[in-house]
Amino acid sequence: MKNEWYHTCKKRTGGHRLEKGFTLMEFMIASAIMLVVVLATLSLYMESNRISVDQQQFTEIQHDARAAMFFISRDLKSLGAGLPEEFGGYYLQGVNNDPNQSSLDFQSDRLTILGNADPLRLLIQSYTPGTGTINLEPNEYIHYPYTDTVYPDDATGYLNRLILICPNPTQNSVNAELGQITGVDLMANQISFTTINISLPNNLQPGGVEGDYVAGTVQFIELKTYWLDMDGNYPGLSAGSDGYIGEPNVLYVSRFNPSTGVLEHQPLARNIEDLQFQYHGDLDGAAGLDDNNNNGLIDNGDFLNWDDLRMWTDDPTVVIGIRRVRIFILARTLNAYTSISGTPPAMARYVYGKPPIADSPAAAQPDKHRRFLLDSTSNIRNMSLGVYNAAHDQGY
Repeated sequence: MKNEWYHTCKKRTGGHRLEKGFTLMEFMIASAIMLVVVLATLSLYMESNRISVDQQQFTEIQHDARAAMFFISRDLKSLGAGLPEEFGGYYLQGVNNDPNQSSLDFQSDRLTILGNADPLRLLIQSYTPGTGTINLEPNEYIHYPYTDTVYPDDATGYLNRLILICPNPTQNSVNAELGQITGVDLMANQISFTTINISLPNNLQPGGVEGDYVAGTVQFIELKTYWLDMDGNYPGLSAGSDGYIGEPNVLYVSRFNPSTGVLEHQPLARNIEDLQFQYHGDLDGAAGLDDNNNNGLIDNGDFLNWDDLRMWTDDPTVVIGIRRVRIFILARTLNAYTSISGTPPAMARYVYGKPPIADSPAAAQPDKHRRFLLDSTSNIRNMSLGVYNAAHDQGY
């Protein structure tokens, strides 16, 4: 029996042992399935990577816009702090649609602000404009005991600081001189300084006579200009000099550096496409916020573009009435989004294309760069209390 079974199997297999394996067809089908799986996985990975890169870009522009907004709104809130109220028309100067960038389809605004960087406010006994030496009232220094080593014990705490010398506003003399302290005599109550030739907001100029400065003031000062470089080639500036980096879509703050004696341009944020400002306040002198859109409410519709309705330029009588400044910062991703294809839908036109902001026009077509718009309003604290109290009494 055993031999018969052996011979039977040998005949059926041709004398060879049976072996298992894949046919060519089976191998090709398996390879095709595996290729489809690999391609699907790779496609999923690539799409996920594109989304991740795009999200990183969006996170970056959010950070850029918020950082810029923090500094601008902070300085606007303390605009003119410590300065005579009578000089309120010179604390702020705006430029609508900066003409220095007129080659582009739209232009951004710029804003220059003046404020007290430190609570120093010394009373003048006598000063003759142009002499560079100020005589203070006796014992003025002892009012500022900031620390054990600085003010008034250490005169070096004053050296090289930027100051604004203002006459007594009751003398009807609206002048001011910008200077840098070169010496302090604590015993003689004197300050020596050199004049800094930088334009002040709204044409505020040195001048007046000696009598105008009796009971005038000396205070530390901050002079800053916020502006956007849209094309990386701003007129009059050179890349690599005084902080200017010469790249497009960089928001700067320009300020005089007393240590170096030059006007420096400090980059605050990249990826900024547009910067716009609007204003609102008591421009008619009625001791209440103006209802510019005549709807019976005080709302965002009452804000004016920098040249709306009142075609004014550097007019202190208008500036002194400003109580609120609205800030628009539009950030744009450095690169177009790769996670979208085709033309963005109509509802996303102002997400992947520049939207209209204030009097800055919208882009004609979307460019697939993602946008992030930040909008904030800063109340000018030291100028607004009387207006808000009156507005509250009127039921606003």
